[in-house]
Amino acid sequence: MAVSLCGTEALLALKEALDHYSSHSRPRQLGALVDYLLQQYRPWSVREKAASGPRGILSCPGCHGLLREPVAAQCGHTYCWSCLRGEPRNQCRLCRGDMGRQPRRTCVLLKQLIHKWFPLPGGCSGLDRDVTELLRAGKHREALNKIHKALEADPQNLTLRVYRAESYAALCEFGKAHEELDFVLSKQRNNPEVYFKKAKMLQDTGHMYESLIFYLQCLALDEEFALARCEMEKILHDFLSPVPENVEGILKDLERTSLPNTPLKPFVLGSDKEEPSYSLPRCLEQGTQMPKSMSTIGTSVMQRTQSVHALGAAKISAREEGLKRVSSEPLLSSQENGILLKRKFSLFEQDANVCEDGQNKHIKHGVLESEVHTLPPEWTMPDGIDTADFECSLCMRLFYEPVTTPCGHTFCKKCLERCLDHTPQCPLCKESLTEYLASRNYNMTYLLEELIKKYLPEELSERKKIHEEETDELSNLTKNVPMFVCTMAYPTVPCPLHVFEPRYRLMIRRCMETGTKQFGMCISDPEKSFADYGCMLQIRNVHFLPDGRSVVDTIGGKRFRVLKRGMRDGYYTADIEYLTDSQVEEEELEQLKQLHDAVYAQACRWFQNLRYRFRSQILHHFGSMPERESNIQGIPNGPAWCWWLLAVLPVDPRYQLSVLSMASLKDRLLKIQHILTYFSRDQPK
Repeated sequence: MAVSLCGTEALLALKEALDHYSSHSRPRQLGALVDYLLQQYRPWSVREKAASGPRGILSCPGCHGLLREPVAAQCGHTYCWSCLRGEPRNQCRLCRGDMGRQPRRTCVLLKQLIHKWFPLPGGCSGLDRDVTELLRAGKHREALNKIHKALEADPQNLTLRVYRAESYAALCEFGKAHEELDFVLSKQRNNPEVYFKKAKMLQDTGHMYESLIFYLQCLALDEEFALARCEMEKILHDFLSPVPENVEGILKDLERTSLPNTPLKPFVLGSDKEEPSYSLPRCLEQGTQMPKSMSTIGTSVMQRTQSVHALGAAKISAREEGLKRVSSEPLLSSQENGILLKRKFSLFEQDANVCEDGQNKHIKHGVLESEVHTLPPEWTMPDGIDTADFECSLCMRLFYEPVTTPCGHTFCKKCLERCLDHTPQCPLCKESLTEYLASRNYNMTYLLEELIKKYLPEELSERKKIHEEETDELSNLTKNVPMFVCTMAYPTVPCPLHVFEPRYRLMIRRCMETGTKQFGMCISDPEKSFADYGCMLQIRNVHFLPDGRSVVDTIGGKRFRVLKRGMRDGYYTADIEYLTDSQVEEEELEQLKQLHDAVYAQACRWFQNLRYRFRSQILHHFGSMPERESNIQGIPNGPAWCWWLLAVLPVDPRYQLSVLSMASLKDRLLKIQHILTYFSRDQPK
């Protein structure tokens, strides 16, 4: 792995980070420096990901091996249970979505399918959890014995090798632990979790520089790995603090002494006797012109760096470990400063090539490039995929938009929603899904969807056809229109609803999913279930409450007459025809306008003469009275102020229904005039 870092730009970035850091004295200001280093490492991470090749459909995004104990994260992607064990991040590495809270349960369906298609060697089923419990209990020797036996049966299980590395590290056998992690990295070069474990192990044993490199590689693969970034900034903090206000000493010290350039020695894993030496970038070698802006870079008091970095390492003389010149005449004033500057600027070095038997071989994390293996080919799926394995246990049909609950059971999304309308429990195991219902993150399990698309395309096509037919039927706004039997509704008048019954939860959800966002509203009728006339409501917004109830903001639309009644899944439906006002002309139109103006003026007087408390309540719930329209016949339902007034008048719903059903504006105005005359008799003149 050769990382190209421009030393001049790197030092400028370091100067800026130092200046900013010295003025704020907070480690988090080093984030700018970390971001710069990540920009330089990004080409390497792209190459590493490309070198890994395509992932198998049943491979884990974390370890890239066959899914073992598959867990469907909240975002919908599937990982091995062991890869999510103690996961320090909350974001999925594929979609950056929320992965959900611990504990995460195994997806029952996927586990059964994988065990059916790819049977594990005897005794390996559930081994990950057994080893995890032993490690958690501190029984590292027992865990090692169990892992040794399992690896004999399944030598390609890289997860067990990571467990073995953790066990070795806990027993202070760091050489063996590094060997295990190196083997895993040779197989999985783009697994940031393994790089993190490697870096953490190096950090705990005092190899700060090497630890920093592995943290950087981890972040280059996954910039959202917050724990790795935090640890990296801690190390940089120790390297760079305390920083004095006047930082011009470095160049003065560099002008006094000079040490010969020495090549970078590779870090040999498990070696505690030999300290590696590092060289500066090529652009900082002897003879390179130093920019003027670099002259302000000063020195820091780095005793903390020396003490931290020297942990577990032998002391090295400056004569044996030199630094390349940083300017035209860079001289180090002392042996101590040479060592300290080596620590400070070692972040910007290039990886060197080790000359062995006259041939150059790149060192990649302690593994020769010739030893790095590519990923194994995609696993061969069985010839006959049983459709019954992909049937929803609720609708007994092929999964459509499969979702997996936190308890690990899988259903069609719509089937699960209908069950949660009635009770917040899993339909199979009865485990509480209250939090799942409150979050409403019913994300599709992508792996199941991919398997169905790839291996059951004909069955999926037929399933989609059935779904589209059902959607078309639900989208019809004249036949089998959903009916909400509750209260009076009027054109152009807001009608907020509190929906809590399971049947109406389903109805509202279907109206939103089909895109119509409309349903009919009628008052009840003891003989016919609901009245013969009603008003369509247009959904403007739906606010879901944590327990599944919802507050639906609607506004009145067209009026209708019921032609035929029906029922679907617990709620009423109806075939309807829409009502429009009859049109008049010439003299009748002129008389209609005069009547309209007179009733409007009477309505304004009545409203103004109401008590202040009543007026305030009406304005709060219904808003202000609409203005008078110039063209009273230009709207199919007539003037909006008539419906607003009818909604606020304290009249029996049956009387209001009779006005709603009228197709003549003249008759409606006369009815309203009669009501206003009745209520105005007790008001002051």
